[in-house]
Formats: sequence, C-alpha cells, structure tokens
Amino acid sequence: MKFSQDIQALLEEYAQEPLPLGKLLERTGEHGFGMMSALLTLPFLSPIPIPGFSTVLGAGIVLLGTQLSLGFRKPWLPKRIAQVELSPKVTAGLLKTINWILRPLERVVRPRLSVLIRNPLQRRLIGLSMAWAAILMALPLPPIIPFTNTFPAYAILFLAIGTIEFDGFLIMAGHGMTVATTLYFVTIAGAIWALLLNVWERLQQFL
Repeated sequence: MKFSQDIQALLEEYAQEPLPLGKLLERTGEHGFGMMSALLTLPFLSPIPIPGFSTVLGAGIVLLGTQLSLGFRKPWLPKRIAQVELSPKVTAGLLKTINWILRPLERVVRPRLSVLIRNPLQRRLIGLSMAWAAILMALPLPPIIPFTNTFPAYAILFLAIGTIEFDGFLIMAGHGMTVATTLYFVTIAGAIWALLLNVWERLQQFL
C-alpha cells in the first residue's frame, strides 16, 4: 500500500467526526515519525487555511523531529497537543491535499540510497532538519510575505515521506530544501532589518 493510501485511510475513518491527533499517533505504527510529520505538515499545504493551528501543529513537528534526532524509537506528543482535534471540514481539506500533492509525489518515490535513512546518525540528522524547518514554519511572520509556510512545509514533507519509503534521494531533497528555506528566511530578515533602519533614519530627520 502506498503512503498516500495509508494516510487517506486514517483520515477517512474520521471523516464525519473530530479527529484527535493522539488517535492518529496510535494508528501510525512503525512509520510513526514520518507518518505523523507528514500529516501535521499537510494543513500548511492545503488551500483551506486552519486559523490558530499553525503554532500547535508546528510545535508538534518540532517535538517529533527533536525526538527523532535524540534517537527515540517511537514518537510521543504531550497531552495538550494530542488532544487537539481536526474538524471534519479540515479532514476533508487534507484529503483533497493528498490527491493533488501526495499522489503525484508517490509516482517518483521508491527505495534508494537507503543508507541515508537506516544509519542512526543520518536519522538524527533528518530529525534535526525536520525540527529546524518546523521552527521556521511556525514563526509569526505577516501573511504578506509569500512562501514562509510553504517552503519549510515541503522540506518537512520530503523528509517525512523519504523516511517512510526509505528514499534517500528524497531525503537529500528535503535537506536541500531546508537549507534553501533557511537562506530565504535570512534574506527576509535582512530585508526587514534594512527597512527598519531606513525608517529610523527618516524619523531622525524629523526629530
């Protein structure tokens, strides 16, 4: 069964009722870290926004990535995050996201360069990349700045799916996307700093 079918089966079970994140965690089995990270990332790729969920879901991915980097065998979420429920409307949006993002992606995903996943040190590096990308994704930046959720979300998605399918090429793409996202955020920070300095200089002229 493809990973998109695994995720879709989980979501369809709760299509008519709220879906607790803790329940999802129980059902992810041996692919817990990859499956949960992919699921928590989907809302950031969905055309249907989820107000108020960004911080909670981002924190969940940070925790999962940190646990993976520390060598945890199974993922764990604190009670507050585990009790967060996704409404049927949100679940429906996630199912649509699966169809237009995950299904095309799985056509090119296959086991390769698996040493990048099976090696414990490499798995820790994957966890660090996930956690860092999730931190960037959860930053409270104004919505007028484009791609501040999308870029880190794709980095996490590539790492998560690569972990599930033992696709080392996708893992490398995820690491590369994390580096590119970091550079993008550094550029944004530099532009904001330059703007603030310019505003301050102009204000001083009137003081």
